[in-house]
Amino acid sequence: MSKSSIQHFALSASAFALLIACGGGGSTTAPDTNNPPAQKDTTPNSFKFTDQVDVPIGQAIESNTLTIGGINSATAISVSGGEFKIDNGSYQTSAATIESGSKVTVRGISSNQYQTSSKVTLTIGGVSDSFDLTTIAKPPSALTVDVNLDIRHIKGGQSEFDRSKFITIHAQNDDREWPDHATRDKFLEDYDVYFGRTNGALPWQLTRLKAKATNGIPLQDDIIKYGNEMRSWYKNRPDAHKHEHRMANMMYGGQPSMYPIKEHGLTCKADCKANDWLAGYEALGDYYSDFLTHYFGQGGTSGHLKPKIIEVLNEPFVHSGDVQSTNANISRLHSVVAKAIHEDHPDVKVGGFTAAYPQHEAGNFAQWDNTWKTFIDIAGDDMDFYSIHIYDNADANGVHKYRVGANAEAILDMIEHYSYLKIGEVKPWVISEFGYFSPHDTNKRPYSKQIDWYNVRSFSTFMLSLMERQDQIISAIPFHILKALWYDGDGIDETGYRYGTRLFILQEELDGSKNVADSGNWIYSEILKFYQLWADVKGTRVDSQPNDIDILADAYVDQDTLYLAMANLDTTNAQTIALNLVGANGANIQAIQARQVYWDASNETPVFDEKALDKNSKSYQVEANATAIIAVTFDKNIEINQTSTESRYYADKYKQAITKNTPIKFNIDAVSKTTSQGEAVLRIGLGRAHNLSLTPTLMVNGTTVTVPDDFRGYDQKVRDSFFGVIEVPVSYELLQQNNEIELTFDDASGFVTSMVLQVFEQSKTPTRS
Repeated sequence: MSKSSIQHFALSASAFALLIACGGGGSTTAPDTNNPPAQKDTTPNSFKFTDQVDVPIGQAIESNTLTIGGINSATAISVSGGEFKIDNGSYQTSAATIESGSKVTVRGISSNQYQTSSKVTLTIGGVSDSFDLTTIAKPPSALTVDVNLDIRHIKGGQSEFDRSKFITIHAQNDDREWPDHATRDKFLEDYDVYFGRTNGALPWQLTRLKAKATNGIPLQDDIIKYGNEMRSWYKNRPDAHKHEHRMANMMYGGQPSMYPIKEHGLTCKADCKANDWLAGYEALGDYYSDFLTHYFGQGGTSGHLKPKIIEVLNEPFVHSGDVQSTNANISRLHSVVAKAIHEDHPDVKVGGFTAAYPQHEAGNFAQWDNTWKTFIDIAGDDMDFYSIHIYDNADANGVHKYRVGANAEAILDMIEHYSYLKIGEVKPWVISEFGYFSPHDTNKRPYSKQIDWYNVRSFSTFMLSLMERQDQIISAIPFHILKALWYDGDGIDETGYRYGTRLFILQEELDGSKNVADSGNWIYSEILKFYQLWADVKGTRVDSQPNDIDILADAYVDQDTLYLAMANLDTTNAQTIALNLVGANGANIQAIQARQVYWDASNETPVFDEKALDKNSKSYQVEANATAIIAVTFDKNIEINQTSTESRYYADKYKQAITKNTPIKFNIDAVSKTTSQGEAVLRIGLGRAHNLSLTPTLMVNGTTVTVPDDFRGYDQKVRDSFFGVIEVPVSYELLQQNNEIELTFDDASGFVTSMVLQVFEQSKTPTRS
């Protein structure tokens, strides 16, 4: 026993003896109940850390310091997801104890991902709180277009840029409005342009048959007679024969004036704009077939090449009142005409309904029901293609309402999706008119370079968008006329002005003069700049992708040359775009040529700007609303030895009403996923009021997928409501053969109008910025 212990024992014994001597050993005094001994308390008062947002990524972040109270003895403390320190001690991760009055701080490492949350959870005596950290949003990165030169982009088996589909003109090889043959030939050959459409011959030739018709049936001898005349006329135009190779997708179209109201036993009212003498739909169908049989040859001296594409009527639904009919009856007419043509000319494609002003969302989608849904329900099975006119436009106050971007995508996706569901097929497209049109400023005004600019701008941006459907497009025709000498009878309307959008104008129109007579001084309008911009683009489509949805891009390789087309959908600001060209497989850049068309506000004219760039250039500035073509020449041919094969899949339902907090479920089945790597985009069509959410909670096969808050093009705020496609990147690994999609909105009203899955099966992982 130690010395101190012996001393302690002695003292205790003496004290005990003293107590006995005093009688203390037999005391019966009660314990002091007013001051009971303190009970052990290890449950602290609640505590709360101050969460932090917008913290930098991958950094150690320290919390606010808390003083712990409510305990009277040492209490267990532990941490998860980070570390803690007590008072001025060191940070630690292992459990410990803490006393009342001590101060505690926690520290955590923020996520390495942008806009991502993490937490540090501290527990003291069974009471916990978390210190939440949310990293900053990803800072705006440099606008970049990645081009994977060695990856062929295939859609529907196609990957070549077909100029006969896209670089077209609303005219034909023997059109009488060319200033002269030399001008025509130079234009076609210098800019490699193809003929697209005429809708004057069919109605004009029909009017010639009225005089000798019997009971509404044209005389067959007259049909043969006028057919021979047309073939003979063409036979004697050898100057036109040399351009027949540019007629592959030439389309002939009819006009609403051909609509036979006798089908319904009607007679023309005042100012009748319909056909009042044909017996009915079958008589008109027979005429179309006879027209193809008797008015064409096989080219050259035998007569015009027979067209392989017929558009039944031009914009008939907007004229249904003028022709005393309904959209349903006009749809029935399309079926009758198509069947008549198919019976005698199975090689000819027939389509419609050549929609004008497509605004599916109008009247809470009543316009959809009365137009495209009606047409597909009645005539869809008999159509070989659908045709439509899509324009950017402006209202009476000059406020521009752009369709290019999310809106145009939603229009086409909804039609395709419903067609797939109704008739089991997504029909090809003829975009028989596109560009810019406004009834408020396109016609009945002086010639305007600015209106030409609006068209040149929209021609290119729409075309880049349509090129994404390269396998679905039969033909896309930027709408302008050569001279429009037919306009109002003599080329001049009642206000003294000529037709708005033309390739050729008179020199004397430039100063805004009225009633300008045909002096013969025909010159190119600013429309020519569209053809200058796209003059030599050709080749095999290769993978390209911008890192911003408001930049459109498409890329083509022709042997040793890359053609990169880029459109800036920002309507007010120029954008400098970095060019990230990869996969050249040892080929070195020898030269870069850049060109674009943009609006010069100070001089009030569009400018075609073409210049050589330094071969080491890494970026190019594209002006507001402009499209640029970058031609990059390498020192040897580019080897394209990888593939990215794109497919589109449509959900099992469309046009689903949105109810608050109620999941909307879709199935997208039979998805091909044959490669180990790839990409996918879910295209969600939405029609909603502007104050409603466009970012629902999205689940793909049970996994939450973030919906971006941006979409192609402008914000649509000047439209009555939002109608557009939200494009959501989806991890390729999430996809299955059969997929379950679930959308939940936190507000009500509007529709999910379409649901389309784009899948890219890739032999190689492409570079992405």
